[in-house]
Amino acid sequence: MKRSIAILLACLALAAGCGGSKPELELDTVPEPTPVEQAEVEIRMPERQPYTFVAGDAFALRFFYYPQHNVEVVIRPDGMVTIPLLGEVMVEGMKPTELEAIVRARYAEAVAEPEVAVIVSQFADQTVFVFGEVKRPGAYPLQGSMTVVDAVARAGGIAVTGNAGSVILMRRNGAEEYSGRKVDLDAVISEEGTERIHLMPSDVIFVPMTAIAKVDLFVEQYFKNLSPALLFYLYVNDVATREGSVIIRN
Repeated sequence: MKRSIAILLACLALAAGCGGSKPELELDTVPEPTPVEQAEVEIRMPERQPYTFVAGDAFALRFFYYPQHNVEVVIRPDGMVTIPLLGEVMVEGMKPTELEAIVRARYAEAVAEPEVAVIVSQFADQTVFVFGEVKRPGAYPLQGSMTVVDAVARAGGIAVTGNAGSVILMRRNGAEEYSGRKVDLDAVISEEGTERIHLMPSDVIFVPMTAIAKVDLFVEQYFKNLSPALLFYLYVNDVATREGSVIIRN
């Protein structure tokens, strides 16, 4: 019995010696995981237009070294203000920085280093107007970063007779001047157009009719409102004219 156990132990020792040691894992041969390539996402912030003065705005001129020249003014309905040394100045449609440059240049003739800041102290009622083929045309308050799409949505959206691809945006450049541009809302809504047009005070949005709507309006105005007798007369007159006959009119 003891001899059998000894033989068994000898066999196990021999088997362990013949098996050898396990190969060590070489870390430098292990392939590094392929880094996951992250898609580049370009974030486009909407381009904001610089603020320009409108009638009803109030602002202050603050001279750094000459406080005795400080003034506060309100822009009149005609877009004009009165500034000492400058007199009557058309400021509607002008940027505050542009006014600063004008005041600085004029006061440089009277004082040394006329550093001045234009500080808007009160804004006029911010309103935009939406007309044409929308469900609720009218004036709407300009709130935050309102775009053309936002304003049209406030007006109830475009009616079935409206042409969303040819919306007109009119912007006031001066007291009595407007510039216009065409806006394709179909492209903007479908995200094919990258431009998001932000509105300015007193902007006017006009949604025109589609060509089909114009035809329907023509039919409504000139045919549907005619009496059956008059329509029959027009038909007979057309047939007779094409056949060479003459219709005697009273």
